[in-house]
Amino acid sequence: MQKVIDEFIKVKHIAIAGVSGKSNVKFGNNLMKELTKQGYIIYPVNPNTDEINGVKCYRNVKLLPAEVKSLIIATKSDATNLLVKEAKEAKMERVWMQRSTGKGSETPEAINFCKENKLDYVYGLCPFMAFGKGAHKFHFWIRKTFGGLPAEMKK
Repeated sequence: MQKVIDEFIKVKHIAIAGVSGKSNVKFGNNLMKELTKQGYIIYPVNPNTDEINGVKCYRNVKLLPAEVKSLIIATKSDATNLLVKEAKEAKMERVWMQRSTGKGSETPEAINFCKENKLDYVYGLCPFMAFGKGAHKFHFWIRKTFGGLPAEMKK
């Protein structure tokens, strides 16, 4: 999974499904702001709006420009299966099914779809662990070094 995370960090064009046009306190909105500050070109995907924070929004993944090969899914899990299928149809190379608090966006079906269709994927991790700073970055280092966070290793 580390190789796929490294590719996410390396590319500068990233789509984020789940950026909301209604609130700046949503996970997808916060991720979009942070990645934009870091110099990434973000392509928000939301079927309900044409623009988010002054940035053109795409109604679905298949409408994204061809140079976008990475998709972060920051939606509830009920949208994930469709999004990974759209990513494959759009010839994307990788998807990240985010997990911050709660279940996150991953589903067993989406993970299997990615495996069967040779679509690189990340799941079970918050993108802020790779792209963020401070505590998020430290949590990522602990996970890489020790194979998990203390709460995960107790399971």
